Amino acid sequence: MESLALQRIELMARLVASSDCSDDDKEVAISWLSELTSDLVTRLDEYGVGQDESTH
Repeated sequence: MESLALQRIELMARLVASSDCSDDDKEVAISWLSELTSDLVTRLDEYGVGQDESTH
């Protein structure tokens, strides 16, 4: 599920960066990407992913 979320975030970031949308649309998209990324980071933290690898 997290891998799918990352793929969607990456796709949306590429589309927003390469599109000719308005500044308002870009601002909304960036805010949404921030929310999606924050949710993903929270879920990954719950799984212990991203912790210092030397402790494993």
